[in-house]
Amino acid sequence: MNDSKDRYTIWEYLFPSLDPKLTTSMDRQSMRSICNASLAASILETISIVAFLIRNHFQFDSDKLTILHSVVFCAVFSFVIFLVSRKMMKNRKLSHISSLVFKVFFYAVYSIWGIFSDMRHYAIGEQMLTFHTVQLLATCFIQFEPLISIILVTAAYSGLFMAAYAARQAAGIEIFNFILLAILTAVGMCIQYHTQLYLARKEERLKEISHRDALTGLRNRLALEEDAKRIHGTAITAYMIDIDYFKEINDNYGHVIGDEILKETGITLQNLYPEALCYRYGGDEFLVLSLGEGKQNYEGEEYEFIKHNPKGICKIKLSIGTAKGQPQSYDELFTLINTADTELYKVKERTHSPEHGGHERRRRK
Repeated sequence: MNDSKDRYTIWEYLFPSLDPKLTTSMDRQSMRSICNASLAASILETISIVAFLIRNHFQFDSDKLTILHSVVFCAVFSFVIFLVSRKMMKNRKLSHISSLVFKVFFYAVYSIWGIFSDMRHYAIGEQMLTFHTVQLLATCFIQFEPLISIILVTAAYSGLFMAAYAARQAAGIEIFNFILLAILTAVGMCIQYHTQLYLARKEERLKEISHRDALTGLRNRLALEEDAKRIHGTAITAYMIDIDYFKEINDNYGHVIGDEILKETGITLQNLYPEALCYRYGGDEFLVLSLGEGKQNYEGEEYEFIKHNPKGICKIKLSIGTAKGQPQSYDELFTLINTADTELYKVKERTHSPEHGGHERRRRK
């Protein structure tokens, strides 16, 4: 049993299972890092090209021309990567598969470029630095799941060794140090990934806390402001809901019981409107936004439930105002919400009238 648990733990470290929201967050962070790194590389390589041209007075032999072609390729490729990664970052529905394919392509091309660049130096007995610089940059800026990192690093270092063996039977390469560098690169990429994962999880937790009402656990007004920025062009049903005579409930049963009723109301609304976005709008007012058809939603103007408490049985009655629309903007969404609020007033004016046994009229402030 312990062995099984250990294997599970190792597997989770090497290939952690993340929820889609956190996966997207990690992918966007990786795209941002690649975008910044590739732009910096493009600028630096362009400066190198200009300096190289000036230093050689625009006159080159075959060796210098080969070097120039290599640097130009790096500069152009880096700029293309910058443009593509920036475009991918703007995509709201960033696909994890497309992000992974892009990152593997980015890493593979740079590693192959590093190998070919270093083979020119290795052929004449000079040090190989370009490939290792690429691996250092990958460790700092690219985020792969650890298992994928290990596979890619193994492939890259194997490719370098085979190229060196084909050129000079790998003469001068200390195999122990070579393997150690590969291991350190893989370990560095694993640590970097889990560091970013820890920070992403912490950020998500803080965001979740700031977007939740502390008492009911429902989404709050801050969450509504964030959601409103991305909810548009979709059929939406807005329900504005409040608890009838809530002040009297607090007066008769106390604020502790009142808080319990607010919590119970939150749970009730989540059951009445499955898969909808539920908010505590303020005080005893709640807002529900249902996206799409919402065939399972409760469509009545009133709802009642019983809350047991030490002082007896409390009958809770909810009044509900409904408005439907397809808002195309942030402002149109809040216009729809205000319409639902107006409908709620109409419901309460009718149900709180003396003819319906009411004794209080809810008035606009």
